[in-house]
Amino acid sequence: MSSGLPYGLDVYYLVVAVFVLAVLRISWRTFANYKGTLFSMTRTFVYAGIYVTLGVAFSALSFVEGVSYLMAIPEILIVAAAAYASYRYTDGRISFWKSAEGSLFFKGGIGIYLVYLAGFLARLAIDVAFVGPSMFSFASIVQLGGAALYASMASDLLLTLGVGLLIGRNVRVTKRYHLIQQGLELAPSLPSPQRFRLR
Repeated sequence: MSSGLPYGLDVYYLVVAVFVLAVLRISWRTFANYKGTLFSMTRTFVYAGIYVTLGVAFSALSFVEGVSYLMAIPEILIVAAAAYASYRYTDGRISFWKSAEGSLFFKGGIGIYLVYLAGFLARLAIDVAFVGPSMFSFASIVQLGGAALYASMASDLLLTLGVGLLIGRNVRVTKRYHLIQQGLELAPSLPSPQRFRLR
């Protein structure tokens, strides 16, 4: 049965809904990380994969919308530098502890999530405001120009920075976890943070 919407609008609203859910999920993970969350190697890699995929997807979309492919060079450099800096300097901001039941929890590096979230929201807002339904209808390719093009480039760089910071942070978190498992680092015993339904 037809949705009654013009061609492409139904896909557009579906994609926007998916992105809104992604924003809510990232926001929730940011809050959970602030309170402290149960460590899971699987979740660490899955979420890192999602964040990187979203960042790469938006950067690729920018090239279709008129951003020069030369922008890939500073974006790659920013990812590499941010990942290295994050790996080196977030160690003191990440803390692990064990609950009475022996479960391992961690928190820290909340500012990194905020940088990523700011870049993601800015990039999403640009597509919603300047590109609109026609991008998702695949009927035509929208070419950004003027302020919209520069805003897209700036938000891409911010999102790229967030991606790099998250990569470095997650590598550091994984290393710390292995050190604890090997007995080379001690995790203090503390109460579990308040548990939430959405994880």
